[in-house]
Amino acid sequence: VMSLGTVPPLHMGIRYNGFSKAADTSTIYSPGRYFVGPFNKFMLFPSTVQCIEFADSAALPVMGTRYAPLHTRTKDGLGLHLQVSLQYKLLAPLLGKLYGEFNMNYEPVITSSVRDTLIRAASEYEATQLWEERVQFGDRMQQLVNKELKNAYAECWGLQLMLIDLPDVFEHRIVLTQIQKQNMLIREQEQRSAQIRAETSVIEAEFDRRVRVLMAGGQANYTLLTKEAQAEATKQKIGVESEVMGGVKSDLTLGPEDLVLYQRYGAMDDLEA
Repeated sequence: VMSLGTVPPLHMGIRYNGFSKAADTSTIYSPGRYFVGPFNKFMLFPSTVQCIEFADSAALPVMGTRYAPLHTRTKDGLGLHLQVSLQYKLLAPLLGKLYGEFNMNYEPVITSSVRDTLIRAASEYEATQLWEERVQFGDRMQQLVNKELKNAYAECWGLQLMLIDLPDVFEHRIVLTQIQKQNMLIREQEQRSAQIRAETSVIEAEFDRRVRVLMAGGQANYTLLTKEAQAEATKQKIGVESEVMGGVKSDLTLGPEDLVLYQRYGAMDDLEA
């Protein structure tokens, strides 16, 4: 039984000999049961993402190992309190080096290096930058922490700025400044909207004018074409009537007076009809 060892789920292991007090760091064991030989056991390390928090807010649930918030000063000398949460993961291929350098005391080393990195990074920013460039500040801190964790054979998976606490007087002044900027932006947008409405009115007026011109031109063309059609119809009617009367005169051998009399009777028939 003493020759068997187990690496539980979500862990990785290094074989350690209790008799010689030496560890075999050349082989990293994944979860499972192994034959390890007498006096041997596994030194266990988490294979999942671990969380470190520098916070004291009771409203936030504890997600990992929690420490006190970070305290430092900004570049322009204002007191600064930071509440930060970050996630890291040990690099499995380098686990042997981590054990060889830090033994099982790697967590305090990681925590200390992360704390120093965050405090140093925050002190390089002015207070207004922390307010106006919060996203860039968070990204920068994560980059610096990840770089530092490489020295501890780990990597940073994420970093969240939960609270940036500056002196109340300064925060009040910043809020007022932001409100003024917002009001200026609103006025600029209102002016822009008024300009757009004015330009739209001009475009609408020009469009209406063009429509009226097109409608007037279309009506004129319609009237002209109608009159021309009526004139052509009258012309053709007269021509047909002239041909018919010529035929009647020839067929009936009518003289001028008889032809006039024929036309008169024909007109009377049209009236009765």
